[in-house]
Amino acid sequence: MYKIKNPYENVISLIENGKNHYKTNLHTHSTYSDANDTMTQMIMGFYDNDFDIVAFAEHGILGKPWNEEPTHIPFFNFQYLWHGKRSFLTEEQYREIKAGTYKTEKNTRTKARGLQDVPDAIECNMFTIMKNHVNGYFTDNAYEGVQGLEFDYEIPLSLIEKSGGISHINHPTDLLQARKRPECAKVPENIEFFADLLRKYKSCMGIEVLNMYDKPNRSDRILWDELLKALIPEGRTVLGFANSDAHQVDQIDTAFMDFILPEYSLSNLRRSMEKGEFFSVARYAKNELGEDFKGEGPVPQVISLNVNEKEQEISLCGVNCHTIEWIADGEVIQCDKTDGDGKTVSTIKLSDYDDKISCYVRAQMLGRGGICLTQAFILDDGNTERFKKEVMKKELTEKEKKKRKFYSKKIGVIYGKITKKI
Repeated sequence: MYKIKNPYENVISLIENGKNHYKTNLHTHSTYSDANDTMTQMIMGFYDNDFDIVAFAEHGILGKPWNEEPTHIPFFNFQYLWHGKRSFLTEEQYREIKAGTYKTEKNTRTKARGLQDVPDAIECNMFTIMKNHVNGYFTDNAYEGVQGLEFDYEIPLSLIEKSGGISHINHPTDLLQARKRPECAKVPENIEFFADLLRKYKSCMGIEVLNMYDKPNRSDRILWDELLKALIPEGRTVLGFANSDAHQVDQIDTAFMDFILPEYSLSNLRRSMEKGEFFSVARYAKNELGEDFKGEGPVPQVISLNVNEKEQEISLCGVNCHTIEWIADGEVIQCDKTDGDGKTVSTIKLSDYDDKISCYVRAQMLGRGGICLTQAFILDDGNTERFKKEVMKKELTEKEKKKRKFYSKKIGVIYGKITKKI
């Protein structure tokens, strides 16, 4: 019998109320760093796409309220040559956008409430070829303007934690170059590389599992499941974030999060980021939806959730979806389908899958609009440590050993050399 830890325990009653769902993106850019469109254009795009909460996590630039100009970083002066413009909101624009009364040229916003900004966000390691990026939130400017070191996550994670902020690791399998080699996400050394960072820095809440068009980062969900298997037995979950990482307006609605909040405030947002009280959504998911799939129309959304520990059941009801899948250890163990997009209900009886569950299950909903992921439901039968030991004792074949050595060289050896110098 499993003891079930439900990340949504404190917000179950809010999920059924549409007013408590906040469409959120916490990772976007403007011409103040390396984007193609200005901050003003991007804000208007998010506003028109019915977003509720947005953070500009610019490369090496700490976010400010949108009526204040961000810091100029000399490295990004090339933007004047490419685009010749930067802009932020006027006091009047800022006030009306936050109130929901602003009228854009498109005027497509349907929500009465406004769009809220999240200052003090930053993307660290602003110019590293390997894209070993970290997003920091509720932090200070200790890492503003810092180029960063290749393969290094330690410095930004430690500085964000020291400042009292929280963080997540961005598009991790992009670093592993797993676009054409998804097996990289299952190499034990690579898993341990990220697992060790999450062990060491409790303020790092997890990783991005959905990002923009899901191209170089398509194996992020594979890595996520591997990290969940590795860390949950140690008492550490890994949250899966979704962000568009947009650099121009037409990328804005590609990936985002559905936060469940009693009401908007920065403190409520932070609490939910720490507890995982959100669903991750995207219009592209190469492995799950197909190479050429592009979500259009309403995205799948969870409208009710019930955890019955006595009956050992978890029930999920979604709209705008035709399929609900339950995943354990990276494998789909149950799939429920309906004809066409609409309301879909699925209940998993955990005792039916004792032989396939180690320490968690998570659900994903598929529809014409895209994909929606839940956070992991942690399952403890009192023997979770046993699973960890079995994995550690598993013998490797010679082929697996060679594969581990080849793929971990960049991550383990080079990273080790860098950190020894710091």
